[in-house]
Amino acid sequence: MTKMKSSELALMHPQLISAEFLTFQTILVESKQSFTKEDVQLVSNQTIIDYAVISQQQDGGVERLILEVEGAIELESVYELVSATQGRIRIFPGRVVQTSLFDRKYSYEGPLGVMMDDGMLSLFVWSPIAERIECVVYDSTESVLKTSEMKRGDRGVYQITLAREYEHTRYRYRVTTYLGTTEIVDPYAKAVTANGQFGVLSDVDQEIRQRFPKRKKRPILVKPTDAVIYEAHIRDFTIDATSGSTHPGQYLGVSERGTRSPAGKKTGLDYVLDLGVTHVQLLPVHFFGSTDEITRSPYNWGYDPVNWFALAGSYASDATNPRTRIFEYVEMIDQLHASGIRVTFDVVMNHVYIREQAALEHLVPGYYFRYELDGTLANGTGVGNDTASERFMMKRLIVDCVTYFAEVLQIDAFRFDLMGIHDVETMNSLRTAFDGIDPTILIYGEGWDLSTPLPDRRKATSASAARMPGIGHFNDVFRDALKGSTFNEHDRGFVSGDLWKEGEVRNGIAGSVTLENQTYGRFPEPTYSINYVEAHDNHTLFDKLSLARPDLDEKQLLHMSRLAQTIVILAEGIPFLHAGQEFGRTKQGVENSYNAPDAINRLDWTLRDRHFEMVDYIKNILQIRRMHGGFRLHRANQIQESLHFLPMRPGVIAYEVDAIHSYDAWQRTLVVHNVTDETIEIALDHPMWNLHVQGDEASVTPIEKGVAKIKVLPLSTTIATC
Repeated sequence: MTKMKSSELALMHPQLISAEFLTFQTILVESKQSFTKEDVQLVSNQTIIDYAVISQQQDGGVERLILEVEGAIELESVYELVSATQGRIRIFPGRVVQTSLFDRKYSYEGPLGVMMDDGMLSLFVWSPIAERIECVVYDSTESVLKTSEMKRGDRGVYQITLAREYEHTRYRYRVTTYLGTTEIVDPYAKAVTANGQFGVLSDVDQEIRQRFPKRKKRPILVKPTDAVIYEAHIRDFTIDATSGSTHPGQYLGVSERGTRSPAGKKTGLDYVLDLGVTHVQLLPVHFFGSTDEITRSPYNWGYDPVNWFALAGSYASDATNPRTRIFEYVEMIDQLHASGIRVTFDVVMNHVYIREQAALEHLVPGYYFRYELDGTLANGTGVGNDTASERFMMKRLIVDCVTYFAEVLQIDAFRFDLMGIHDVETMNSLRTAFDGIDPTILIYGEGWDLSTPLPDRRKATSASAARMPGIGHFNDVFRDALKGSTFNEHDRGFVSGDLWKEGEVRNGIAGSVTLENQTYGRFPEPTYSINYVEAHDNHTLFDKLSLARPDLDEKQLLHMSRLAQTIVILAEGIPFLHAGQEFGRTKQGVENSYNAPDAINRLDWTLRDRHFEMVDYIKNILQIRRMHGGFRLHRANQIQESLHFLPMRPGVIAYEVDAIHSYDAWQRTLVVHNVTDETIEIALDHPMWNLHVQGDEASVTPIEKGVAKIKVLPLSTTIATC
């Protein structure tokens, strides 16, 4: 290598268009004409570096050359191409950050974020390609208190220590990369100001321990199939005046006791406890960017994440106090735990709200997101970007974030939005991490096969379920078989008249495992199957049935709805209910209500009061599920030994479930679902059966004893035991 004169490094080259590193030894250059190393020199820190042109082709009048350098480049340095005709162009890191060598060279496993250490605040942030990172501290008026340059450490981490006097002040990072200088909020910030404008210098873990020294224990869960999941949106749950809540639309409203509807019936948490579920799944509470936290408008479900570690302030009583949202969220969890309810966190880490504004993109451009082979952004999520969980630091970010919520905030279950965007290895790493915290923590998600440039074998889809033990999948096949295609509002399902879908319904009833000559299973164990007919997405069950069967009146539609829910609740696997489906919730035909007003999304407690008999029926079906272990089998071999389908006419599914133990109250249980418009009579094998469910009645205690024949009314379920 030889030194260049500084005067030789000064001027622009009009022929070079762009240059980026493809790997640590190759450079892609676009130029208006070809060149040799005699024409253009590669320079770093005023030192000439030898290279060879190993590939060259023309594309639409542009020359594309691949250069290979001696040795490996160092991303901490600046590299430029300088021409003999007095020009220069900077070489950007580009796609080199997407290589496996980049991960091996710069993967970092040390601390990240803010923590208190020996009375000092220690801050850590990762960016191997940053030329400079400064920590900027602000006061409450957003005036700068202090600007300090952070020190670069091993493997691309930047660190700084601040005096404790700055605790609870605001901060941001001023990051300089080849794209310029931008101020960002720490992606590991656990406390943020209103609308996420600043991070807050706070050791949140320590503050939670101080504020809540005696946390409530997680309610007992013996096995996954004991769970019954109830999905609700924090605002929807209590925002309507009919909820009687004194904290409408807030975290504290979810855990409030003693609330009543205008008719004097239980609402809110008291109602959920009375219903008999084990888990409340709350729609996203990551800090999201589509709702103004001060005005709490416009309405949004929250699938627009900006900062994953921080909580949404629009559900706090005071969005301007960074600690209020944290403490109220923890209080909500503790109250739910004290009531015997576990909490599910809705994880939305498959994309960010606006990639161009994302802190991750400014820290390491091109690293955290997935790209197609042609260099365009992947869009399997349908919102403009897919996160790249297969890269070490993105995988680490997911694991760090979710285990933080499991350990520090004591969340009990995690539902992964668009889980198929993530990779199998990342999901298995999470399962391993949770097993070390509490093996009863549930993981489940949407295992859809989405168009993201990850090999099929690596996608965390339902097709790969067997390679992800301990992780559940929403059973969309069972869902659509029951109510009709989600993507065709007029398509009918088994309960609404399409008897051809009976086979898929039988599969779902058996936990989607294989029973010889009876079912073809898509999962190796019933614990993999999250059984549902309605969720926050798409039409409510009542609205879907109304569209598919406009010829029916409300009473008939509610009978169909009740029957579909009964089939799901009694099926092997893990039942999942969307708040309000048990009383015929409607969104007035709105299919995607993610940004619809409260009038569409609210939980209408007067509708619950009008349909209270239906709620009471579902409540009793849930009690029957709890009473009989045969409905909660957690191994495929148990189902294969204990569940047997009986031959019936089309439109009628009958099966018998045997007791697990000799001391069980019910040694044999017969379940018959009738979707036809005719009453079915079935003779039993002896006259000592007890009737628990028939028509509109459902009860844990027999409604009739000593029967030898049962009737199964149209659009209903009958259950008999002995």
